[in-house]
Amino acid sequence: MVKTNINAPRLAAPEVATAQSALLTEASSRPSARRRSDRSPHAVIIIENMTVPPDRRVWQQARALKEEGWRVSIISPQVGSYRTAFEVLEGIDVYRHPLVFEARNMGGYALEYANALFCESCRLLQLGVRDIDVVQICNPPDFLFAPALIAKKFGGAKIVFDHHDLTPELLVQKTGSASGILLRIARWAEKMTFRVADRTIATNAAFRAHAINAGGKKTEDTLTVYSAPDLGRLNPGKKTPGLKAGKEILVFWVGVIGSQDGLDLLLDAVLNLRGLPGGDRFHLLVAGEGPERSLMEARASELGVSDHVTFAGFLNGDDLANAFATADIGVGSDPKNSFNDRLAMNKIMEYMAYSLPSVMFDLAECRKIAGDSAFYAVNNDPASLAACLSNLIESPATRAAMGAKARERLASRYSWECQKERYLDVFRSLIESA
Repeated sequence: MVKTNINAPRLAAPEVATAQSALLTEASSRPSARRRSDRSPHAVIIIENMTVPPDRRVWQQARALKEEGWRVSIISPQVGSYRTAFEVLEGIDVYRHPLVFEARNMGGYALEYANALFCESCRLLQLGVRDIDVVQICNPPDFLFAPALIAKKFGGAKIVFDHHDLTPELLVQKTGSASGILLRIARWAEKMTFRVADRTIATNAAFRAHAINAGGKKTEDTLTVYSAPDLGRLNPGKKTPGLKAGKEILVFWVGVIGSQDGLDLLLDAVLNLRGLPGGDRFHLLVAGEGPERSLMEARASELGVSDHVTFAGFLNGDDLANAFATADIGVGSDPKNSFNDRLAMNKIMEYMAYSLPSVMFDLAECRKIAGDSAFYAVNNDPASLAACLSNLIESPATRAAMGAKARERLASRYSWECQKERYLDVFRSLIESA
């Protein structure tokens, strides 16, 4: 599952207007290039809720296409320290557009998405819609079909939908309502995305079933590609004792700090854990940003567990790899519900890549992936989560055995080498059928 809302500084509105105006002028002044049979195929990937290279799934996909001989362009927002408007990374053209608003409510999301869709459409025009063979759109949001449709209608490009999130179901989970105009709009956008897509890539089996049953896609037009880390390129990192804040055991949580991610349950578990065996031997490192970060920091203070928790913010590159290398236990706090049950969490596969045993609530798709390399707490019960953590803290032999199982299970069942070929097959089939 790919998440969003990193708290990054935004460009001021006048700068945004200038950037948009320049982009639109450039797009309208450049003639569309006609396709040539003697050139490499061109894939454009649009992602709105994260940028690259921090979005590991998208970056691995882009590199796979580049290695296959494709010309690859990525359109994404400016996020965190990744604010360069254009750069070439490993031969891949990366275009980043400004974000005007830091969305925290529905009105903010509407303004953010409107600005993003404008920038993405202008960039597609600038690239030349008749010089694009495939546009891959990665949700959320489910409105990216709109700019992609420009390339399809006016340039004949094929569209691939890389399905990261069940957006309508997430909205139900956040609002607690299964009706209303916002949900109707979300379902309409999802329906349109499935309709315009020539192929759909699902992040797990549940998403593939959704594409077929709810999206009306043919079985042959949708394929499952798991978000497994590329073990051949994995940054091993360096053990960094300072991350443990003087404790023996580092418990590691990575993700986006949102209302649906259950970090509040984990903080409650930390409070419970302090009264259990091993409760004086651990430190929790939280790596991530999001709209709920300040609330979770305040909650840690109210519970009196701030001395056991470090909120490290958004980590990437060596800093993130060092955190994985130093950690002893990976923890997932996403609560059990009908939405999370259908997600294959990226964090779980990343823990497995670094040979970490993990603790989580009993989510259906995550259990399929982690198997016996994880302990599963009673659903949404912080006390049970604490007990599972206590068991692992107190048993180094169990930690080692489960960590070894985690790495072997990931390598044998979900290796990126296997997933990469499945992903590339989608693009090969589109070019062959053109």
